[in-house]
Amino acid sequence: MSTQSAVPSPMESRLAGYWQELLGVDAVRPEDHFLEVGGNSLLATMLANRIEDDLGLQVGMVDLFNTLSAVAAVCERLQRETQATG
Repeated sequence: MSTQSAVPSPMESRLAGYWQELLGVDAVRPEDHFLEVGGNSLLATMLANRIEDDLGLQVGMVDLFNTLSAVAAVCERLQRETQATG
């Protein structure tokens, strides 16, 4: 049984769109791992640049080699930290 919520967070939805575009896939689930759905280091660099350009967040490469829900959690944490200090 999955512990993921049935409704993706806004961040998961946004990142899923980035993944779909970069990886050329029709759908991405929260439990999907970036590498397992076709990601590689070049695509991770492109994803990191997209996240920084669109969201103003600098996500480490190691954080991108994870599941969609884990990457979303990192981005949400970085957003909270930015808002708290900004």
